[in-house]
Amino acid sequence: MSNKSDELGEKLLEIFCSMKLGLVLLGIIALVSGIGTLIPQQSMDPNGAQAVAEIWRNLGFTSVYSSPWFHLLLGLLCINLLVCSVQRFKRFYKLTFAPEPPKESSNIPKKINAVISGSDGEALRQKTQESLKKKGFRITQLEKEGKWNFIAQKHGMGNWGPFTIHIAFVILVLGALTGSLSGFSGYIMADAGREVSIRDISIEKGQVKENFMLKINSVEDRILPNGERDNWYTNLSIIESGEEVQRDTISVNHPLTYKGMTFYQTSYVPGAEFTVDMMGKKFPVTLQSRGGNYFNAPGTNLYLVLAEIKGDPQKPVIFYQVFDESSQVKMGQLTPGQSENIQDTYTVTFDKTIGFTGLQVKSDPGVGVVWLGCGLLMIGLILAFYWRPVRISGSLDLTEPILTLGAYSGKYNMGIKKEFDKVVDELKA
Repeated sequence: MSNKSDELGEKLLEIFCSMKLGLVLLGIIALVSGIGTLIPQQSMDPNGAQAVAEIWRNLGFTSVYSSPWFHLLLGLLCINLLVCSVQRFKRFYKLTFAPEPPKESSNIPKKINAVISGSDGEALRQKTQESLKKKGFRITQLEKEGKWNFIAQKHGMGNWGPFTIHIAFVILVLGALTGSLSGFSGYIMADAGREVSIRDISIEKGQVKENFMLKINSVEDRILPNGERDNWYTNLSIIESGEEVQRDTISVNHPLTYKGMTFYQTSYVPGAEFTVDMMGKKFPVTLQSRGGNYFNAPGTNLYLVLAEIKGDPQKPVIFYQVFDESSQVKMGQLTPGQSENIQDTYTVTFDKTIGFTGLQVKSDPGVGVVWLGCGLLMIGLILAFYWRPVRISGSLDLTEPILTLGAYSGKYNMGIKKEFDKVVDELKA
């Protein structure tokens, strides 16, 4: 039983340290992310997500990034990168801090290679050491049976570039998973003057732990004099225990953060404010344009919908529709101050146009982890591309004397060959 467990463990380790598995997982994640970009997501565009065919909603394509199978893909990629990094740690450490000189001249690289002859073996060795040290190389040497073998390296920390990039990706994935699993995402659509409890917002995923009120002080769709849209603006107040503790105006790309929650301006919907007079009682009603919501008169099957708003903002005209359970029973238009009797049940008066703000609310405890991963990724890229290690090994026959030199080039050898040629030219001089 123990042998079978060991074999299974070895097979799993072999699978997870495979670069092919990592590439396959990256490809699948890229494909899924592409689907999430093309199909409206519930967290970003609730109305657009509802318009997607039911089969795709049931399959989870409108909530790709919060789905369990997407988390599973990220987790598998994280394990793969971590196992690969641990497997290669010893190699990177040895290359940086304990490189081994070649035991034979046959072990010296052949791709970038040079042979230098001299008349004095000791003098050639000393000149080689001085030249390499002057250029910043750190030399590890081995002398045996009349031969001096060495390996010289500079920019040794560049060896850690790929390792750092792998670890950065692991941290980025962990940050994304932390935010997705322990954070929350929700959505608010409200008009000016509305107070909303943070626990009453539409939650897309997660759970709200805080308890405070959010007041929408004003909503503005600002248009520039040339007719172009400037931005959407919402003035918010955070209210705790009946007192305003924070107030700010947010717009697209300028969010507000409070107690780890960030409020993003994501949409704006024009609307109108009405006064309904029913059985001698008057009460306000606010409706969103294009049927974003409706008013159902108490005790009836009549539904009032704001179909459209047209005309100059200073002299608007609204178009309304009234439905019963099966069909449209009335339609018409109103200007500010006008009233209309609805099926002898109530009277509705159009007061003024208003704006509804659409806010996305997010709490993401993984943000700090993601920033750490981004920082490590930048360091890894700098090490990998701008601080690439240069390793030169050599073997000197002290009796001949003949010095054979070679540089480890990898896939990209232009910079390394240039450095190597400088050393060779100096030694030949």
